[in-house]
Amino acid sequence: MRLLCALGLFSALLHVTSCLLIGAFNIQCFGTRKSQNKEVMDIITQIVLRYDIILIQEVRDKDGTVTQRLMDLVNQVSHQFTNISSEPLPLGPGSHKERYLFLYKHNKVTVTDSFQYDEGKAGDFNRPPFVVQFSSTQTAVTDFVLIPIHTSPSTAVEELKALVDVVKEAKRKWQNNNIMALGDFNAGSNYVPMSKRPTIPLFDTNVFHWLIGDYVDTTVSGSKQAYDRIVVTDDMYKGVSPCSAGIFDFKNQYALTLDEAKAVSDHFPVEVELS
Repeated sequence: MRLLCALGLFSALLHVTSCLLIGAFNIQCFGTRKSQNKEVMDIITQIVLRYDIILIQEVRDKDGTVTQRLMDLVNQVSHQFTNISSEPLPLGPGSHKERYLFLYKHNKVTVTDSFQYDEGKAGDFNRPPFVVQFSSTQTAVTDFVLIPIHTSPSTAVEELKALVDVVKEAKRKWQNNNIMALGDFNAGSNYVPMSKRPTIPLFDTNVFHWLIGDYVDTTVSGSKQAYDRIVVTDDMYKGVSPCSAGIFDFKNQYALTLDEAKAVSDHFPVEVELS
């Protein structure tokens, strides 16, 4: 395992490109216990190093210690990374809270602004999006917006309906329609059936492009569900490489057993390149 991890770290550092690789990874129950597991954290570190920007979800980190452990491990290998995260969500009372966490290479991209979506409608979301605008000189689309979302399975349809309002707010705030929504949409057919899709504005193919299709299995266990997605506006679509969109199968890439992979997460990262 340790040899495989070392090889994985080396291969991650070889990911050098004039494009930007963006990923979204739901790390199941990423809290104190998991952050203290060395072998699991070695694999998570490898995965982070693969990306220029990566969104991590299910970060259960009340005081920032989980984020700091991850940053320390990443920066032992590469000093290129910094981060920006939401406050624990949802805001207000309640014991179960998660952060949206972006790690990004500061020599390739910068954060120009961010906001926590509420607009009096935060109740539409289990974890309201924390919206971040990035800038890069290395891509055709120099300024772009990432909207993270981790829906609750039981309310995935309603949350995806409301997500278009977040897109509109970001466009209004920054006069920027280069927008990407990404994360665990729970958009598999068991939670977002085909019969409900005509009611969800995000499925309007004249306005949005779904880069991770229904046929893509984003689960480690092989449940054949496309829960995790990347959706871009028409303007943003002009700057992506659609054929690069897919999952990163770290189980096979790092020759892990199913149990070893599931110790990391029950989801694979989804990813796409900006050209």
